[in-house]
Amino acid sequence: MIVPADGDAADAPEGVRCAVPLARFFAALESGAPGGVVIVGGFPEPVTGRVARVQAARAELEAAREALEAARQATDDGASEVALAGRRLAGARAAAELDDVRSRMAELRTELEELAAGEARLGPRLGAAEQTLRRLQAKADTRALEADRLRGRRDGHERDRDRVRARSSELSDRRAALGIEALEKEWGGARDGAAEWLSGLDADESTWTPAEWWHTAEKHLSEAIRRVFPDGASDEDMPEEVRFLLRERTDGEGRRTEREQSTFPRLVQAVRAYLRQQEDYERHQRRQIEVQLTGRRTDLEKAQKGAADAAGAAEAHRTALTAAIRARLQRVSEEFEKLDVNYGGYGATLEFPTPEQPGDPEQEWRWRVTPKWRRSDGQRYVPYNRRANTALMDEKAVKLVCAAALASSGGGRLCLVLDELGRNLGKEHRKEAVALFRKIGETHGITVIGALQDDMEPYAIDACGQYVKLRRSSDTMPYNEPPVVVAYDEHEERVRRLAAQISAGTGRETEVNPAG
Repeated sequence: MIVPADGDAADAPEGVRCAVPLARFFAALESGAPGGVVIVGGFPEPVTGRVARVQAARAELEAAREALEAARQATDDGASEVALAGRRLAGARAAAELDDVRSRMAELRTELEELAAGEARLGPRLGAAEQTLRRLQAKADTRALEADRLRGRRDGHERDRDRVRARSSELSDRRAALGIEALEKEWGGARDGAAEWLSGLDADESTWTPAEWWHTAEKHLSEAIRRVFPDGASDEDMPEEVRFLLRERTDGEGRRTEREQSTFPRLVQAVRAYLRQQEDYERHQRRQIEVQLTGRRTDLEKAQKGAADAAGAAEAHRTALTAAIRARLQRVSEEFEKLDVNYGGYGATLEFPTPEQPGDPEQEWRWRVTPKWRRSDGQRYVPYNRRANTALMDEKAVKLVCAAALASSGGGRLCLVLDELGRNLGKEHRKEAVALFRKIGETHGITVIGALQDDMEPYAIDACGQYVKLRRSSDTMPYNEPPVVVAYDEHEERVRRLAAQISAGTGRETEVNPAG
């Protein structure tokens, strides 16, 4: 075997010392894989030495492992056979037990069927019994809870009773020590009033001494007397007892404090009696006032009801009056339209909106009526105050007056009085105006009386039944000249008799022309 030496210095493994540089060889031996070793011989593998022993040990180890594995396999096979035998034994035992169980199950099934039949028979009774049991159990539980609650309340009341008794005993002792009966007598009122008054004290007042309370009471009494009797002892309404006690407090014997304390109860009692008397008097006065108020209220309700009825009646009357006014104005408008169309016009009407009703009885209820007419065929109505000539306005005024007369006739006797008729009318319009008035008078029985100028005389004589001409030659004459009367009547005999009567009365002869 040839071992090559190290080319350079190297450290040998631990525990190895060698003077020759063979550290690499020893390191390879330690790792189990020597390299660079040259063996001189004809064996493919080493047969001696450490490597051979290691390989032999490894071969023996592999053989032992194989033997162990075979033994382990045999053990597993044996365990499997034992387990299989155990299972077979358990199956045989289970088969035997199964037969027993089946026989027992048959017996138990028979018993179960009998029990089911018995349960079916006893089911309703059992359900009722269970329901009764639950109800009774619930009642028992409720009564037990109620008993526990009442027992607790009883114990609590007993504790409260004992505590109240102890407190009552303590208060009785304190009351006896304080002299409550004497204090109540001095208080002069109910115990509840005193308790309420004491509970209303603030922290400062609850620490006052008797002297401080006395000065406060004296101050309140003086203030009360001053308010009840503003004029003091000279007040006319002050009772003599109060006046006497006040003089005694001022001019009596002894010290002032002693006098005030000695007269305080009597003075309080006297003032209280006076105030109670005044309270009764004022209560009586209040009752009288309430009675008067009730009567006044009743009268007021009646008056309000009467006012409401009167307002309703006035409203109904106003409504009826409004309807009547509108109906009358509508008739006048229709007559105005007819007259204007029949006597050369193109149509006329009246515009009369209903005014708002007055809120005050003394306020005027003024209706605004606006005459309108057409100036040519097909045009809209134009109000009278639109710019136009005077003759046209006078013509429309004549027709409007005639329309009002026609609409107001209603079968009664009317008299139409005209002034300055035809003042601004032309010849044709004058003829139409007098003809219109004549037609109105003859058709509807309306007496037309008109004051005319001299230039209207020919038209008036032809159209009127009687024409009276008043004559006055100059303004210097105090009286007019005898009037000229031109009359016409279709009944000749009546005219002749009237002429004879007139001639007999005046002493003059009257010329009668039956034809005109």
